[in-house]
Amino acid sequence: MRKSVIIGIVLLLTVVVASTAGAITKKAGDYTMDVTMDKNPPVTGKNIVEVSVKDKTGKAVTDAKVTVEYSMPGMPGMPAMNYKSDAELKGETYKAVISPSMAGSWNVAIKVARGGKTDTARLTIDVK
Repeated sequence: MRKSVIIGIVLLLTVVVASTAGAITKKAGDYTMDVTMDKNPPVTGKNIVEVSVKDKTGKAVTDAKVTVEYSMPGMPGMPAMNYKSDAELKGETYKAVISPSMAGSWNVAIKVARGGKTDTARLTIDVK
């Protein structure tokens, strides 16, 4: 009986961790961004990035221009790769498609432009 309870708890924790593993919260200026991706880990090719932007009062921001820039630094024999995707507002969430061209570590900058000011949240993703 005791062994089955422990197995049940481990399974429950695995489900909880798996369901929240893709969510990242980042601060950029007065904004808080919740960032999720449709694939965890991200893969080469098409990945959908969803960004929920909130102001300092916690209200959803729906009147900004959000872009997702992603890059991989140059390496010996390979130039740097830099890409940009404009996000579209769907409800209260901005959605962008990124397409990393190879596996490895990619730098991501999510930019929120509003009221003549741009704030940026930075993160790194490991593409498989």
